[in-house]
Amino acid sequence: MTKKTNLLFCCLLFGLCWLLPAQAQDQDNEGIARVALITPKEGHDDALIKAITDYHHWIANFEGHHEYTWFEILTGPDTGKYIARTGGHNWADFDASYDWQEEAADVFTKNVAPHMQEATVQMTEEMKDFSNWPESFEGYTHFQVENWYVHNGKGREFRQGLRKIVDTLKAANYPNYWGFFSVESGAHGNQVQLVSANRGWSDMSDPDPSFFSIMSEALGGEEAFHAFMSDWTATFKTGHNQMVKRMPEASDYGK
Repeated sequence: MTKKTNLLFCCLLFGLCWLLPAQAQDQDNEGIARVALITPKEGHDDALIKAITDYHHWIANFEGHHEYTWFEILTGPDTGKYIARTGGHNWADFDASYDWQEEAADVFTKNVAPHMQEATVQMTEEMKDFSNWPESFEGYTHFQVENWYVHNGKGREFRQGLRKIVDTLKAANYPNYWGFFSVESGAHGNQVQLVSANRGWSDMSDPDPSFFSIMSEALGGEEAFHAFMSDWTATFKTGHNQMVKRMPEASDYGK
């Protein structure tokens, strides 16, 4: 294993072994998430999923363990890689310390790390005022992730336009669900992610009423809608998007 890969594994180990899951249930949580992009070694996919599932069942016995949800990337340049995410935390949670951490790191290094090529980590914060999630995620298996980059000096205009869109869609009972997240560490500056929840590929079809029809009616017609969108989209540029699918087995902690 190279020195670079060792450093990447250490970064991931820090996240997979530490933190306090109870914070995710705290209504005052800051909406912080740790997100790891994991590249498996060639031919090690099945072994990696078996190893991480076993590790989750093992670490579930320790008070203060952290729980990750795993996703398989289905589209885009990272197709075939995995995402491990834990959310709903406060920044202070990442300073937590437990006497079992060293043992957990050893177990992870021995049993899971040999099946991984590399891993990179980001920290995100949910923009709660702009999110609109369902009461339950039961049945939601696919999540579309889009990356946007807000231009310097355009943050206020970006948020004002986004506020108008979100409020309009909620008032019209737009049938889709979504969340917005700012990437606080591990990516380019001013990066925002839009994550939409889907029950499968069929949810990618244009809903009724559509975004276009709702916004056009609220803004006073198609011309006004196009003018608004032209001004608002000038505040940011779009990056790549990808579809990810939740992996129930790899996300299981034996509960």
